[in-house]
Amino acid sequence: MHKAEHCRLCDHQQINLKNGTICGLTRIKPEFSNSCPDIDFSQKLEPAIKEVNTHYENIKRKALLTYIHSFIFLFISISVFYGGWYLGKYVLETGALSAIPMIIFGIGFMVLPLAFGPLNYYRRDLKLALKKKQKLDGILAAYQVDYTIDIHFGKERHGNQEVFTDLEIQRY
Repeated sequence: MHKAEHCRLCDHQQINLKNGTICGLTRIKPEFSNSCPDIDFSQKLEPAIKEVNTHYENIKRKALLTYIHSFIFLFISISVFYGGWYLGKYVLETGALSAIPMIIFGIGFMVLPLAFGPLNYYRRDLKLALKKKQKLDGILAAYQVDYTIDIHFGKERHGNQEVFTDLEIQRY
């Protein structure tokens, strides 16, 4: 685990353009093996926990909508394929490989990215948010810090989502 990740949660962190992250106590880059003995979680810890967990939960709650969206557009694409095949085979009696059915097949292929694009974006975003949450939990485990968080999403107004969190931090 990168040492600067620990410093990101510490109130002693200072950022220097020349050296990057440095410790406000020693004025040098962080030098510790597994955990810093001087880390101070007074002010930065709670907002970091809320941010990471809220982002993760916000992505997770969009799962059903994403899967329904993908299923609907996949169904539309398959229906267009079938319609092109049916049109060529039975209505026009020219075979499924004539010009009009092939154009319809092309339209069906153009709908496929609408089915799989949002699903791929959702899975990527979920993987990244889970990785950030696991990294935060790993750092906090090194300092025997545990937390419970309860997140409630309120109404969305003008593109702004209301989020209510109840966070309890336990230090052992």
